[in-house]
Amino acid sequence: MQKKTLYFLRHGQSVYNKLNILQGQIDSPLSEEGEKQAYDLAPRFKNLNLKHIAHSPLLRAKQTAEIVNKQLNLPLSEWEDIREISFGKWQHELKYEYWEDFRRDFYEHGTPPPGGESRNELYRRVEKEVHRIVNTVNESPILIACHGMVIRILIGEWFTNATEKSFRSLKVPNLSVYKVDIEHDKEELRPTAYEYLGLLSKN
Repeated sequence: MQKKTLYFLRHGQSVYNKLNILQGQIDSPLSEEGEKQAYDLAPRFKNLNLKHIAHSPLLRAKQTAEIVNKQLNLPLSEWEDIREISFGKWQHELKYEYWEDFRRDFYEHGTPPPGGESRNELYRRVEKEVHRIVNTVNESPILIACHGMVIRILIGEWFTNATEKSFRSLKVPNLSVYKVDIEHDKEELRPTAYEYLGLLSKN
């Protein structure tokens, strides 16, 4: 099996993040603060010796990847199925009082939002796309610019006991980074270790 290192990056603050609106698969651009965050963080990626940047097609992730790449000048590729979870009928809505009840049911039982994706559907979709990325991109390390729920579900399923408590314990603020070591071939993707790097403050 081949070995690769992945860095999962959550996008900068979006306009909908700032307004506390559920965006899911709705396009919301980076806010002014989000752009500033990405520009401030970008130089720190120089220490990681990255070879490629893969990003979600959603605007907030794509913009973040492009800003980071102004410092790195690496090949960029877009991957449809690392986009954020679908919140179904709740997309475009303010986070309501029932948001915490939903998060509990989603993490504990996999319950989807109305018309949206279940935890298992999200995990299967994203895990399959990450497998495609590592089988397609020969270089390593790879930066994957994506979304908060995507990162939380991958790390939770791969490395914790996938309980409500373990999912909630994972920190994924805007522009946070998780380093993941993997082994893979055409048939299997095997994550072996991970590290939370925060906002790369130690680099």
